[in-house]
Amino acid sequence: MCRLFGFRSAVPSRAHRSLVEAENALADQATKHPHGWGIGYFVGRDAYILKSADAAHTSDRFRLASSRLRSHTFVVHVRRATVGGTDYLNSHPFRYGRWVFAHNGTVFSFDRLREWMCSQIPEERRQLILGTTDSEHVFHYLLSALEGIGVDPHGHEPLEDVEAAARVLRDAVNAIFQKSVEVDAEDHPIVNFILTNGDVFFAQRAGKELYLATQKFSCADFSTCTAEKVCMEAVRPGDKNVNHLIVSSERIGDEDRWESLEQGQMVWLSEGYEIGFLEPPPAFALSKMAE
Repeated sequence: MCRLFGFRSAVPSRAHRSLVEAENALADQATKHPHGWGIGYFVGRDAYILKSADAAHTSDRFRLASSRLRSHTFVVHVRRATVGGTDYLNSHPFRYGRWVFAHNGTVFSFDRLREWMCSQIPEERRQLILGTTDSEHVFHYLLSALEGIGVDPHGHEPLEDVEAAARVLRDAVNAIFQKSVEVDAEDHPIVNFILTNGDVFFAQRAGKELYLATQKFSCADFSTCTAEKVCMEAVRPGDKNVNHLIVSSERIGDEDRWESLEQGQMVWLSEGYEIGFLEPPPAFALSKMAE
């Protein structure tokens, strides 16, 4: 399987410590996940992707990019290939307009599910699936579900009801689990993912570990940060807003207060940094992984 890392912050930040310097940094995790890496980030209103089929832990480009890039929002991925060969096109994250997506998991028996999933994606976008991974198909499948309720599939228009969008994504994940049962897939799908357009942020746990942090024990940038220091305060009961969210497949470093998302749970973050959680999809709740 792969490893995910992503954050959205009210203050533009570098991800270098989490990606390279911290204990259990993503570059260290890449020693067991050597089949490509990618960094998605945002400058102004535009999304950008840097990626490679090389291993992150031996890549000077990965270290250079992580040390220089600053953004409000990052999505970073290191890959251990399951479906699809090891090449640039199959490396994550994937981008469409301003939407950036990375997946940790496998849609087992994807050859039995590909035709159904493609039938849910508009023809003009199916032509843009250039790689051979289950993940790239899942990305466009999820965007198609959002488009069905009027969300801009290019990610440029404001998304007013983020919770409603999260529920649509949860229902789309649910359908993958249901379809896998119908085709008698060899195992339950694993669909941990991060999806963001730089303004709103979604992260789903469904089958593998996924951790989040919104508060810090300490901060190396505390003395120079211009934001209110709310990330150094305890979250009060009833609080719905944060000023940053970090999501990771593994706990990284000792600065952050890491919590585990429950199996099947989704976390979402609005443009105004309101945070919310959704319960597991019904079909996932019946799977062996939810036990």
